[in-house]
Amino acid sequence: MISAIDTAFWPVYTAAAAFGIVYVLVVTEKINGGWAAIVGALLLLVLGIVDWNAALLHHIGLNTLLLLMGIMVTAAGADRSGIVQAIALGIIGRAAGNLPIVLIVVTLFAACTSALLGSGPALLLLAPLILRIGKTLRIGPVPFLIMSVIACNLGGMTTLVGSVPNMMIGSAAGIDTLAFIRVLGIPALLLLAVHLVLLLLIFRRDMQGEGSRRLEDLKAMEPNLYVPDRRRALASLGVLMMLGLGLLLHKQLHLASGTIALVSGLLMLVIHTRSIHDLRKMVEYMDLKTLGVLVGFYVLAGGLVETGITGELTMRLLELTNENKSLTAMVLFVVSGLLAAVLDPIPLTAAAIPLIQAIGIQMEVVRQSDLSSLWWALALGAGIGSSGTLAGSVAGVLAAGLAQKEGYRFSYLSYLVIAFPLTLLALAAGGWYLYTYML
Repeated sequence: MISAIDTAFWPVYTAAAAFGIVYVLVVTEKINGGWAAIVGALLLLVLGIVDWNAALLHHIGLNTLLLLMGIMVTAAGADRSGIVQAIALGIIGRAAGNLPIVLIVVTLFAACTSALLGSGPALLLLAPLILRIGKTLRIGPVPFLIMSVIACNLGGMTTLVGSVPNMMIGSAAGIDTLAFIRVLGIPALLLLAVHLVLLLLIFRRDMQGEGSRRLEDLKAMEPNLYVPDRRRALASLGVLMMLGLGLLLHKQLHLASGTIALVSGLLMLVIHTRSIHDLRKMVEYMDLKTLGVLVGFYVLAGGLVETGITGELTMRLLELTNENKSLTAMVLFVVSGLLAAVLDPIPLTAAAIPLIQAIGIQMEVVRQSDLSSLWWALALGAGIGSSGTLAGSVAGVLAAGLAQKEGYRFSYLSYLVIAFPLTLLALAAGGWYLYTYML
């Protein structure tokens, strides 16, 4: 059993303060969040609050890091090949009968792309295309960007590699892509459909304006312009198909999901790297800040475990829920959903994982499957809640930055007034689904 917190011992205060301060720095983005997390982690390691061997062998999720790096490199190769944008534009061109149909196609394509490559990379791939569609139709791209952010978050919720929290949860709990699809696929699809209907109602005037008379211009956009090298594009498509199949069957292949993603990334490097300049372009695409945040918060969360803070929180939570697993899952869902809406979900997940593991120890759970309701509650809450504000997900932050760079007004407030009420509604629906069908 994990010992209760010793309030007279200085490492407790240091670990709690380091986690809290770094969390605030990451969320407010006053300085680079990756460096802040790394410095905070090094502080705990140097002071001996977290043992170096324990950090490397126990606290840091190596498979999650391999997954994230492999997916980042794969997404960079897909971006350089132009194959994803070309396929998207080809489908949109054929479906361009009216603006609502275009919005639906963009939404579904964003969800599918994020399920394969993650919400951040999917938004990076599709946002420039969405902005170009807005310019071609001479309409503001805000409806498309809002729905794309929500679609990327909901689509990413359905697979192991769809979001960083899912990678962390899947690696910690031994949950594979097929399980994510089987359990979270239905609620994600239902919520996506509801969001689409509501957003079409909210933006119905935009869907019937001048842009609806310029759909022929959209059909005239040439998908092949996005593909600079046809052979590399086809090779990249083959790697993407291999990645999807590998993630579905990695247990049958007796390979870790991180290994599959790493091989995919290496293949993309072979296809698209012919010089130092090419390699630099691939590295520039990678989100090194997120890697730093992930590694740092694994160690910072380890500090909460080593000092007994996680154990104390576990006992308090179990006292609150009277050790009722279903009630505990609902509390985790609500807390993770509300916090993910306004805070970065990666540190939140890093703290929640050892908490769930400690609950298993406290309840003397032998099989990991007996904790499945808690893992799914965390994944569902973080996945739905991350759409509440632009700060709640990588996709949201990227969408705002890219739109402003192109001269469009897409502020945090303009997103908040539309997306936050929808997210609260989605959390209510998700809570009902969790309680009715998953607990």
